[in-house]
Amino acid sequence: MTLFMNEKDMNEMLASICPDGETYQGKAWGTLMSGTAEMLALGALSNVYCYVGVTEKTLVIAVLETFDISHIYGKICIPFDQFDELKVQKGLLPSQRIIKAKSGKTKIKLSLVNNSITAKIKDQKQGMLAICEVLERLKH
Repeated sequence: MTLFMNEKDMNEMLASICPDGETYQGKAWGTLMSGTAEMLALGALSNVYCYVGVTEKTLVIAVLETFDISHIYGKICIPFDQFDELKVQKGLLPSQRIIKAKSGKTKIKLSLVNNSITAKIKDQKQGMLAICEVLERLKH
C-alpha cells in the first residue's frame, strides 16, 4: 500500500485515463473538496485526494481511494468545451488555488497547493501553475 502520493503513481494513473490522442500540458496532485456532486455520486463524503491533469482539450481527474491511495476510485473527465462555469481563485494559503467548475450536472471544487509533506511529487508547483494557466485561458 502506498503511503505518499508520488510521481510514478500520478503518471501511471493519469496515463491510464488520458483521452485518446491527447497529451498532458500539466499534472499535479490535489484535493477534491467535500460537497462536490461527482464525489457524492462516487460515495465519498469528505475531502479526497486526486491526481489532476489538463490536456489540450480536457480536465482529467483520477479520484483516489480513501484508505489506499495507490488505486483509482473513480475518474472525472470534462472536455473544455463542455464547461458551463469555471473559476480559478486564490485560496486561504498563498500557495493554494481553488478551481470551481460546472459541466451539466457535474460540479467540482478542487484545491491545489504547490507543496506538501504528504506528496512526493518533484514538479508539483510547475504542474499546478500549468493547470491553472490553461484553465485561466479558457475563461477569456
